[in-house]
Amino acid sequence: MLNISIMNIVYTVINLLILYVVFRLFLFKRVDAILIRRREEIEHATDEAMKKEKEAEELKESYAKKLQEVGRECDELVAQSKKDGYDEYDRIINDAKSKAEQIIVEAKHNAQIEAQREKDAYVSELTDLVVHAANKIAVSKHDEETDKELYNKFIFEAIEKSE
Repeated sequence: MLNISIMNIVYTVINLLILYVVFRLFLFKRVDAILIRRREEIEHATDEAMKKEKEAEELKESYAKKLQEVGRECDELVAQSKKDGYDEYDRIINDAKSKAEQIIVEAKHNAQIEAQREKDAYVSELTDLVVHAANKIAVSKHDEETDKELYNKFIFEAIEKSE
């Protein structure tokens, strides 16, 4: 049977107290130290993570601001380029118009000169024909029939030369 004696209970309690003290000194203090160190490491890592997250957020905001600035600068450059392009377009069109007007003026002037040359050549030919006809009239005898013949011949020659 089971014997319960006071000495057994006392020894058991003393053994438990000794075990408690030994565990407390050697096991629990070390485990507590490890747990405290682990807790501090976790807190430190959490603090570092929070710092990094805050820095990342600040960098994100900074990059967003820079991106907006770059976007504005890009829009300004595009607007300036468009303006420069329109200015260049206007300048080219105006140059083309002035050159076209100059070409037209020169063409009109050249046409007038050419018309004057043709007129002078026509007058010269007509003068030559009249002189030639006058010479023929002066050389030939004068009667009405020969005058008509000479006149018709003169008209025929003038028509042939004008064609």
